[in-house]
Amino acid sequence: MSHSLDARLLGRHFVIDETNYSGMVSFFGIFYHFVAATRLHLGDEVVITAVTAEHLIVTKATEVLNY
Repeated sequence: MSHSLDARLLGRHFVIDETNYSGMVSFFGIFYHFVAATRLHLGDEVVITAVTAEHLIVTKATEVLNY
């Protein structure tokens, strides 16, 4: 089964810092826009929960259920 590079980003964690606070993050040399349903602050750890053609959707790590 083949996966796109974008789909392989699902589940990846990163921390909101000064370099990505504006809503852009880089993985593997590719820049992605990201959005969140809730307001993010510097130092928040987020998880990529969905990928669309326009952007990555992130959720605060504390809001993601782990089973």
